[in-house]
Amino acid sequence: MVRVVGSKGYEDTVVADVIDASETSRTSFYRYFEDKDDCFLAAYAMLVDQLFHEIEAKCDPKTPWLTRVSDGLATIVDRFAADPALARTAVVEVAAAGAEARKLHWNAIVRFAGYLDGGRELSGGRELPENVSLMAAGAVSGLIYDEVQAGRSAQLPALFPDLLFAMLVPYLGPEAAAAEMRRAADDH
Repeated sequence: MVRVVGSKGYEDTVVADVIDASETSRTSFYRYFEDKDDCFLAAYAMLVDQLFHEIEAKCDPKTPWLTRVSDGLATIVDRFAADPALARTAVVEVAAAGAEARKLHWNAIVRFAGYLDGGRELSGGRELPENVSLMAAGAVSGLIYDEVQAGRSAQLPALFPDLLFAMLVPYLGPEAAAAEMRRAADDH
């Protein structure tokens, strides 16, 4: 489902496409799924869980917050750059799959925002909005969406320093976030 939707688009995908791609039977498909929507929701939930598993595997909770955030974002960017069909399904086509799929996508953004909450400690006492983590994660998600929608998933690693800046600026302030952006540009 992820591969087919990523290449054909959600609207143009039919159950027969998924059956052909998975080399299974119609009977097997309908044993597990009611319809295309049901299969997509299951595939999307699996995709999100796998992506968070990859993030958590690369982000040792004992490392500093800044390192974890940078490593987590790099994991997403690198994964999407390496697999444009997955990226397209994860951030673009999910919007076409209906309200339940959009809710799963929103829940994934909220889940990632939870990793950002620790950044409040680095704000130097500056007042931050209650939903600052969600705002930062949503902004980065929007920037990634634009690149994937335009067919530029492979160029996401080049955008990584800017994405990192957008994620860090509420917590560190513009000067420190810019320093991290420059460091990331030098490392990539």
